Amino acid sequence: MEERQPHFERPTTNRPPSLVNLGLLTVTIAVIGGALGFWAMQALSWDKAGLNPLGDFNRNITVNLEQPLTDLARKYEQSVAGVYTAKAILPKIKQMTFLPEDYLGAATVVTSDGWLMSTDQVVKTGKEMIVLGDQIYPIKETKSDDFTNLVFVKIEADFLQPIDFQLTSKLAVGETVFTNFDLAESMEHVFYRDYLAHEHYQIEQFLSTDKVDYYLRLGDQAESTNLAGTPFFNVKGDVLGVFYQVKQDKLLIPAEYLKQAVKSLLSQTQRPSLGLYYFDFENQAGFNQKGHLLYHAQLSAVTANSVAAKAGLKVGDQVVAVNNEVITAERSLTSIIQSYRPGDKILLKISRNELEQEIEVQL
Repeated sequence: MEERQPHFERPTTNRPPSLVNLGLLTVTIAVIGGALGFWAMQALSWDKAGLNPLGDFNRNITVNLEQPLTDLARKYEQSVAGVYTAKAILPKIKQMTFLPEDYLGAATVVTSDGWLMSTDQVVKTGKEMIVLGDQIYPIKETKSDDFTNLVFVKIEADFLQPIDFQLTSKLAVGETVFTNFDLAESMEHVFYRDYLAHEHYQIEQFLSTDKVDYYLRLGDQAESTNLAGTPFFNVKGDVLGVFYQVKQDKLLIPAEYLKQAVKSLLSQTQRPSLGLYYFDFENQAGFNQKGHLLYHAQLSAVTANSVAAKAGLKVGDQVVAVNNEVITAERSLTSIIQSYRPGDKILLKISRNELEQEIEVQL
């Protein structure tokens, strides 16, 4: 009978696991699992207490929160021009060159065919020079808006990139705002960031229907940078206003008034004029009255021969609504009538001697 031989087995260095090794492996896994569980519970308790369980491990993590803002600023570089004092043409270079001290402020492109918007603090003579990108332009024409103190200038250029006057939702004090402006002797613009300190800032006690009644106020009042005429944007890239300094206050002319000024420029129409001065109850602490009181301490609150005077408005009248749109802290009489044009008829709801009545006014 043939004797069977065991099959050939390839030599190996692996040994079958012993009970001792299996026991050590189990204990090791248990210890590691327990340590991880303990650390997780400690981290949870630290987090609830407001502590940082990572200690110094996150010191190398860097998040550039300003990157989206600088990207937006770069996007608008071709929409923000520099305004400079006119200089003599250098014979060898055959054009003007500018120094930082020649910089007067900014102008913003509002139409693709060459209209730019600045302020009377920047453009004063109409002989200034506009620097946009790598081009230098003389001013061909100027138009002023006395309501906002804006100055529009025309240059010989086409296919420019105008900014978008998308009106924003309710503003929030503390929100970040930014701008960019031209820098002499450089093709790059300067990036500047600030924050909104006040969204309805009055510079006078008694307001007028014929000029800006409120401004936006910037927070960094100590900054010495020349921001005259620069447009400011929010983090979405919407225009909030154009810089305008009154005494020591660094302000923005609100976007709603900029938009109306541009519309008047393009349609070649005039702004409406009521000829009223008033005290704003809606934005004054300590008053529970509504609307605006027609009153001024030094001037006649109802200008002689104005459309308001002809309609029968009197000093002491309290205006509470325009065409059924109620005057509020956000929507003033001045703001509301900017939606109308000379010749339009509006219905003012007023309170006189504690009796309400309506008066029709033709602007």
